[in-house]
Amino acid sequence: MSEGGIRTENIFKLSWPIFLQNVTGNLVILVDFWFLSTLSDRTAAVVGQLLPVTWLGTFVVPVFASTGIAVSSQFLGAKKMEKVVPTYMANLFMTVGMGAVVAAGFWFFREDIGRWLGMDAALNAVATEFNGAISPLFICLAVMMSYNAILSSRGMTHLTMIVSLTSSSLNVLLDYWFVFGLGMGVKGVISATVISCSLATMVSIYLVHAKLGVKFYLRGLWPRVKDVIRPLLKIGVPNALEPFSYCIQGIIISGFVVSMGVVAMAANSYMGRVSMLIIAFSFSISAGGQILLGHWMGAKRFEDVNRELYKIARVSSITAGGFMLGVWLLDDWIIGLFTSDPEIAELSKRLIVIGIVLEVSRTMNIVFGGTLRALGDAKFTAIVGMAFIWGLLPVIYGLDVFWGLTIEGVWICYAADELLRGVINVWRWRTGKWKTMGVAG
Repeated sequence: MSEGGIRTENIFKLSWPIFLQNVTGNLVILVDFWFLSTLSDRTAAVVGQLLPVTWLGTFVVPVFASTGIAVSSQFLGAKKMEKVVPTYMANLFMTVGMGAVVAAGFWFFREDIGRWLGMDAALNAVATEFNGAISPLFICLAVMMSYNAILSSRGMTHLTMIVSLTSSSLNVLLDYWFVFGLGMGVKGVISATVISCSLATMVSIYLVHAKLGVKFYLRGLWPRVKDVIRPLLKIGVPNALEPFSYCIQGIIISGFVVSMGVVAMAANSYMGRVSMLIIAFSFSISAGGQILLGHWMGAKRFEDVNRELYKIARVSSITAGGFMLGVWLLDDWIIGLFTSDPEIAELSKRLIVIGIVLEVSRTMNIVFGGTLRALGDAKFTAIVGMAFIWGLLPVIYGLDVFWGLTIEGVWICYAADELLRGVINVWRWRTGKWKTMGVAG
């Protein structure tokens, strides 16, 4: 690969390693939930309702780290090599700072988070153990995602895939040993994740510096870092604001779900984890698109960018619909992996039906919204995203007060939200304003 080049110009060659990486990670989450369900449905339900809080670290931090992919890809495409390494380093410093803040929050408020969500003392005891155990993960994840962004910006997504497969395999083996061998319970499941993430981080650091040959430096760094902070913040802050708002929304809605009881909590947790597989696909193909389209944007290949995005959108929406239809056809078997409770199973089946519309809509929103952000139109998508995210909360509150909202109603609201945002992002793309918003010019 040339100094300013990219490993491949085939979107699917870039995306399938990211997809396999994300699917492997989400399969590990499903396996984690299976281990938690062997402890009890109650334990799995509690952890499921805590996930929107953990997204502050596992979702917002990686999304901010991906800013490094978007910005450095445009610099690489524009042959501005002197700005590439400062971009990598600035992205690393800022992302690790975010991860450290989230980690500190989880540790210092570990006994309070479950209580704030409305959990009773017994449920909050599980939440406290989970929050304390998971806090180191966010710093580790911040470092790993920053280094993976470097690999991805050069088109080396196959390397991040190999790292993910290795660490995920270790995670599952440690899950089994810690839970069934050592009887560590919730702490064992989370410890397995932290250890495997630490290993993956060390491998990613090695690949970047030893294999890819990227050299960090300090002498004369600050003037060059100052030069790239503005484009990083231009994309990164709006990029992070929307998922941050989404996390806060999820935390608030988790309070509603907790009040619906353990059955609703469990069904929401189990089906939410199943849908994460197609979300992983959508984010993967969107991430591959951001790498390739970022290079083309830097080189001002606008027609190629436009044509490729619509191709990505078609494949993504068809895949999302097909996946959820498959889940619906195999619902008894899939739900049976997690629970034998007939009430939870019946409720889960109803959520799958709503999930068909939800996931197709979410896929279109992810693909078009993510591409707009990566190419520089991040402010618009952030405003739209936050308007809908925060606007959904009074709607859910009103439905709950006047009609006694159920978990099915919450999922219908999610589907309507994703559909409307997807339509708006498609309209924004068609205006062509993104052509004037690159950061490498």
